[in-house]
Amino acid sequence: MKGIIIASFGSIYQDAVEKSIGSIEKKVRSMYSDMEVRRVFLSDALVEKWNEKYDEKISSFTEAMQDFARMGIDEVYIQPITLVADQCYQQMRKQALKFLHSNEYGFTQVNIGKPLLTSLGVKNYADDYEATLESIVRHVNTKALNKSVVLMANGQNQLEFSTLQLKAMYGAAPNVVVFTTNGFPTFKQALTFLDRMGHKDLLVVPLALIGSTHLMDYLGGERSDSIYALLAEEGYNVDIWNEGLGENPHVQDLFLKHLGQAIRMSDRKRPMPRESVKPVMTNSRLEAQGLIS
Repeated sequence: MKGIIIASFGSIYQDAVEKSIGSIEKKVRSMYSDMEVRRVFLSDALVEKWNEKYDEKISSFTEAMQDFARMGIDEVYIQPITLVADQCYQQMRKQALKFLHSNEYGFTQVNIGKPLLTSLGVKNYADDYEATLESIVRHVNTKALNKSVVLMANGQNQLEFSTLQLKAMYGAAPNVVVFTTNGFPTFKQALTFLDRMGHKDLLVVPLALIGSTHLMDYLGGERSDSIYALLAEEGYNVDIWNEGLGENPHVQDLFLKHLGQAIRMSDRKRPMPRESVKPVMTNSRLEAQGLIS
């Protein structure tokens, strides 16, 4: 039997979760109706808060894997709904390996799809960065006409956000500027970039999957330190895109593509006898003789 786990960091804002993670989950259920599909939060703290607040309960990653084992599911496909392979994602990978190698659960395959920003488009691999930029620009196009797009990432020093800016500069989306709230590129650097571009009309788009109330307040709220207020103070005409990336149907389809790749890869890598499975390090990615990919 086969099962799919839709894994995100999580959020306490139910409406925002349903518009983003919930929409992706519906598409997954429609495409893979023969598989058990489970939504999980990777943050145990958010799992606890969610289950205290809402009647519809949500599982942690560990709980979902244990449930799959009890149901007799031995092939698991995990699609992380994350922008980058951050610390939370890496911890989930380690947990997946432990489940795969444990005789207690009987899993024969655990396959993990890519986060949104992974492949650079070299050696015949897809360019996740260009695809993401194209998905954003396409979705906001009617509103962003004749505007520069400012992407705000709620992150720290992940190199993926710098790479996204470089990809935009080198032609994928030359009117797009990227900055992070707590890392590089900084807001000040984004202002320098915008000044060089000479554009005064801006559309700020959150580079976050879930458009929570807290995030939108930080972007466009009445507070003096909102991104809207800071840009307006610099003389820009500012609009705020009030959606998380997870609500963008084109971005949703990119995650579905990554999940499909993981499933197709597993079809080419049939399981070896469990006693012969040995984890190896390949291209900086832990694999288990092809059983984790």
